[in-house]
Amino acid sequence: MSRTDPQFKLRVPPELRAKIEQSASAARRSMNAEVVIRLEASFAQDKPQQEQPL
Repeated sequence: MSRTDPQFKLRVPPELRAKIEQSASAARRSMNAEVVIRLEASFAQDKPQQEQPL
């Protein structure tokens, strides 16, 4: 991720922010990197379901 990547503001409950902060700290990542990694993982889990024929 670079500083030139697009940015957007996101509102999250304080409890969720604390979880992200704790997880990022444990993994030695920034909160931004933690959120991006978790979002990418959630989309990767969705991918097989999207590719199944109806």
